[in-house]
Amino acid sequence: MKRRRTEQFEQPSLVPMADMVTNTVGIMLFILIFVSLSAGGVVVARHVPREKHTEARAVWIYCSGGRIAYFDAEGLGKQMADRSGDPSATNAGLWAMRYSNQRIQTDVVEAAGDAFLESGGHLSKSVLIRRRSNRGEDEAAIKNPDSAFQKLLAEKSRSANFFYFFVDPNSIHVFLAAREQATQAGFNAGWTPLDVDAPARISLSGGGREANIQ
Repeated sequence: MKRRRTEQFEQPSLVPMADMVTNTVGIMLFILIFVSLSAGGVVVARHVPREKHTEARAVWIYCSGGRIAYFDAEGLGKQMADRSGDPSATNAGLWAMRYSNQRIQTDVVEAAGDAFLESGGHLSKSVLIRRRSNRGEDEAAIKNPDSAFQKLLAEKSRSANFFYFFVDPNSIHVFLAAREQATQAGFNAGWTPLDVDAPARISLSGGGREANIQ
């Protein structure tokens, strides 16, 4: 009598499927990177490295168009406030309008006021900064010992100040060079990304995003 042959079930291998999934993901990532670069811009992540609070005072730097420009946000805000008169509970709305109409030019930046009366009666005020056309220093210039940036590094205190950069997508290279110069000089630094041609906004009334080091 013949013995019936027992059929063995062979478990299919999942290795080819894993290879296929891995290759597909890799191709998709490559295409995403290629499309981003072909679009002519560098994608800036909308997050920054982990921040640490500091009591030091910020030295504000605006990076756009491949150049950097220093500005004194607090000084510019004070000039605008002085021109707008003294705010009070009765004229707060009018004062905010006068402050928002203020414009100041320095050698390298243009500053605009921005103020409004919040629902609780708190007066919120900020300065908006843009770099003036063809002003500021490029990556080669900031390495020159006689540059404005090198003089700024020499003037500021390593314990009392830190450098804070506003960076648009077309100025990452000059930001990295400037930050390296600042850290090599012993300063802490922080930064935040901006959209192309967007102004830097610095709140002078205690609201908004706090500038910290990274």
